[in-house]
Amino acid sequence: MPESDRSTPSITAVVASAMQQHESALVGYVAGLLGGDVERAREVVQDAFLKLCISDVQRVEQHLKSWLFAVCRNRALDILRKDHRLELGNDLAIAAAPCPQPDPARAALQREWREDLWRWVDELRPNQREVLRLKFLHDCSYRQIAEITGLTVGNVGFIMHHAISALRDRIAGEGSQPE
Repeated sequence: MPESDRSTPSITAVVASAMQQHESALVGYVAGLLGGDVERAREVVQDAFLKLCISDVQRVEQHLKSWLFAVCRNRALDILRKDHRLELGNDLAIAAAPCPQPDPARAALQREWREDLWRWVDELRPNQREVLRLKFLHDCSYRQIAEITGLTVGNVGFIMHHAISALRDRIAGEGSQPE
């Protein structure tokens, strides 16, 4: 066996590791793109992992997370185009996410504020909503967001800046955030 083949991880190991690290985040991201349709999201993610199986591991290994998110995003957008709808986000899943708080009154205020915030996010332009969700829900770097969306890193920063500014203005108009 050549030396280069021994140092290259097997496709099975790469796929298994990728599934363990990214599958649930990908399903959540795609479900948000598909309006909360978790079953279709699982199918999209499964297709992405199948595509990974037939891909050149060495080409995608260094940027695997962003590659997987981009493949899933593109497939989800294809589905949405086919269905003639484009809704980015799953507010019910976001609002229902558990967040234990010691003080029920404070927790209620924070929950209301988060719901308002995500409602305001939904009022942003679609590209602003998407970059905010990738950054704050899926912990993607600007570089990864650029790779996923096909934008430049500079465009991602510009869109992020304007989205956050719009949210800041909205928050200032509505009152302060809870403590």
